[in-house]
Amino acid sequence: MKIPYAKVPRFIELPQHEGKFYIMFIDDIIRANLANIFPGYIIDSCYSIKISRDADIYLEDEKGNIVESIRKKVKKRKIGVLSRFMYDRAMPNDFLAFVCEAFGITEDDLVVGGRYLNLQDLAKFPNPRGKELEQQVPAPMRIPYLDEKGSVFRAVKRRDIMLHFPYQSFDYLIRFLMEAAFDPKVDEIKITQYRVAENSAVINTLVSAAQNGKKVTVFVELKARFDEENNMSTAERMEQAGIRIIYSIPGLKVHAKVAVIIRKDSEDGNKRRDFAYLSTGNFNEKTARVYSDMALLTCNGEIINDINKVFAVLEGKLAEPTFHHLLVARFNMVPELIRMIHREIEHVKEGRRGRIVLKMNGLHDQNMINELYRASESGVEIDLIVRGICCLVPGQPYSVNIRVTRIVDMFLEHSRIWYFYNDGAEDLYLTSADWMRRNLNRRIETAFPILVPEIKQEVIDILEIQLRDNVKACLIDEQLRNNFKRDDTPVKVRSQLAIYEYLKNKTSTE
Repeated sequence: MKIPYAKVPRFIELPQHEGKFYIMFIDDIIRANLANIFPGYIIDSCYSIKISRDADIYLEDEKGNIVESIRKKVKKRKIGVLSRFMYDRAMPNDFLAFVCEAFGITEDDLVVGGRYLNLQDLAKFPNPRGKELEQQVPAPMRIPYLDEKGSVFRAVKRRDIMLHFPYQSFDYLIRFLMEAAFDPKVDEIKITQYRVAENSAVINTLVSAAQNGKKVTVFVELKARFDEENNMSTAERMEQAGIRIIYSIPGLKVHAKVAVIIRKDSEDGNKRRDFAYLSTGNFNEKTARVYSDMALLTCNGEIINDINKVFAVLEGKLAEPTFHHLLVARFNMVPELIRMIHREIEHVKEGRRGRIVLKMNGLHDQNMINELYRASESGVEIDLIVRGICCLVPGQPYSVNIRVTRIVDMFLEHSRIWYFYNDGAEDLYLTSADWMRRNLNRRIETAFPILVPEIKQEVIDILEIQLRDNVKACLIDEQLRNNFKRDDTPVKVRSQLAIYEYLKNKTSTE
């Protein structure tokens, strides 16, 4: 029988007894009452199982209305092909074999679990004692420089600005777009949308811009997994407001997080000063409260020229672009990454230091992993901060110079950062891309350089803080196990709190 998640909570609070709180899994309540659910049967045993189905939506050969195609396929998702069968390890082998034969489950589909599955539900575990048991999350900081300037455009004209979410307020992006919506010198806004928040302030601002006579173009990725329906309804609302919508490209996901504002810089309109926003995370004010991301506000003309080429690709106007600053997946990203890795190897061969620090959500692409192994064998020092899947194996003869750290704390580590020492010249990129096969080969991703020395040092400092974490950090061993990092350093560093304090001190002295 299916656990009725939609009707009742996973955890049931029982009456207090002698000052203690008691909470039960709904699973155990069902187990205790199986005789009532199946009257007339002898209950021999019961086990938890979880079935996962193929949730991908394939559009490579689709023709015609892409929105209708996706809408039809989303409805069929619940009856998709079985891709994983997770079962309680206490289940006897003969019974497991019977279930597999009866339902056509192959050995490759099997995943061993425990008595309780779907443990992400623990995020909704009842809190009987209120705030005293809750993680106290620091409030997002204001940025005095932006507040004093009033106009985001005026502030960015003077210098590039780095935003750190959720340490700093997401309101500055809303202000940036709102200013564009009502500034008479702004002609056009272009933006990508991957995961859209419900009742999104970003979307409301874009609608206001279109209603105010601005030309607004939004690339909407309809294939953002499990957000397809929300993205479709949001896109339809924007279209009704007069926004030009560019929909998904069949066989390709657009995961880049970029926006550009086309703006006149003089009353007669003869001069232009465009503005851009580039980020490691989505234009989503809800996830920005818990996802740790970085974003750059800039009016650097060369970077904006590259962003315009990205949009030209999305609009079908440019097939073979040449990028001078941005690294863009499917074009120059992988060749440039390999070039920078090889450059570190050459520095070591010449007796200089080679150093690479990479932070990402997932590391899966075998070609890039092999490049890191080669660098390690050559003596390049490599630090990886990987929150999710990691297929690189440390602690081997070919990976002796690679250390893999994982940080799980109150904010979801989501920013992707690539650092190459480059004999002291230090190349630094922020990006939307993980080193997964799909990201590097089947998506439009962007990586943007940090060119301002002060901002570059700020991001490097944050990387170093994370590498010093000895409270919430784990080191991944040769068995790919998480081992909490415990060292003899008397100073305890919980990197997310330390980053908050670092940024707080930095903004107070500006």
